[in-house]
Amino acid sequence: MLSRPVAVPGLQEGTAPGRICLVGEHNDWAGGSALTVPMDRALHVRRVPGPFGVSALFEGRVHTWDGAGEPGIFGLFAAVFETLGEPLSGAHVVGGDLPAGRGFSSSAALCVALIRALRPELDTPAVAELAYQAERATGSACGRMDPLACAWAVPLALRFNGDAVIAEPVSGRCALAVGTFPTPRDTRGILAVLSRHHRGDIDLRDWGALARVGAVRGALEGFGVQAGFATTALRDHDLRALGGAMDTCQEIYEEELVPEFPELRAPGLFRAVRALRAAGALGAKFTGAGGEGSVIGLYPPGGAQPGVRALDALGLRAFAVDVHSAV
Repeated sequence: MLSRPVAVPGLQEGTAPGRICLVGEHNDWAGGSALTVPMDRALHVRRVPGPFGVSALFEGRVHTWDGAGEPGIFGLFAAVFETLGEPLSGAHVVGGDLPAGRGFSSSAALCVALIRALRPELDTPAVAELAYQAERATGSACGRMDPLACAWAVPLALRFNGDAVIAEPVSGRCALAVGTFPTPRDTRGILAVLSRHHRGDIDLRDWGALARVGAVRGALEGFGVQAGFATTALRDHDLRALGGAMDTCQEIYEEELVPEFPELRAPGLFRAVRALRAAGALGAKFTGAGGEGSVIGLYPPGGAQPGVRALDALGLRAFAVDVHSAV
C-alpha cells in the first residue's frame, strides 16, 4: 500500500535551472547581445518556518550557516534577505544537481530559487531583477544575463544597453555535449580584470594596459556580433551556422583575450575544444566567464554522445543537454 506524502506546515519551495551561454559572454555588463539556453540541471530551495539556518551539499561536503559570523558560501542568502528587506528567518535546505563554479550560473540560480520560495507571487522579470541586485550586493561584477536566463528557463536572445534589457524567447532545437573541469575557476577574478580593462580604468602611460583595453573591447564586441548570427541560426534551424558562430567566439577568445590575460589561459580547455571537433561537433567553445570552468560542443538533437565520450576520455565530468524550442 502506497503511503501518502506527508504535508509539511508552512513549506515554501523554489527551483531554478542553470544556464549555458551559447554565445555572448560578458555582454550583459559590457553592453551587447547574448544567446542563452536553460539546462536540465537545477538548484532547489526548501524552507520551513523557524529559526534561521541553511545547509547545502557543495563539492561533496555539507556546509551549514546559522546566521552568525561570516556567511562564507551562503553570502547569497544574506544578500537576498537584505535585498527583500527581510530579517533572516526560516530553516533552509539547498539541493539539486547543478555544478557550482563552472560557468552555469549557480549563484544566480540560487538567488532565483530562494526568491521564488520567499516571494512566490512575483513575476519572472521581478524575480530576475531582485536576483541581480542580490548578486551585486555581494560584490560580484555580474550583469543581468544570468538571473534572466535562470528565471525565464527558456532559450533567450538578450540585448543589453546599460540597465535596459530586451529578452526574447527563441525557437530551436539542438544538443550540447558539456564538460566541467575538476576544480572551479576564479569567476570573480576574471570578471574584475575584464571589466576594469573594458572601462579603461588603467594608467594611460601603461602601453601594455592599453593593449589589454583594446583586446577586451574588441573581443566582447565580436562576441555580441556572433550572438546575433547565432540567434538567427537557431531560429532558422541552421546548426552549422550556429556552430560557426561558436567557433568564431572560441577563436576570438584564444587569439585576442588569452595572449593579454594570464587569468584566461586554459590549455585543458583548448584540448577539450579540439577533441569535441574531432568527435563531430558542429561548433565548440568555452562557456561562462572563461578559463578552465566548462566547455560545450554543439550537435544535432539527440546526437551529443560522441562529444560526451570524448570529454569523458579527457577526464572531464561530461553530460549531454538537449535544448528544446521555447515557443
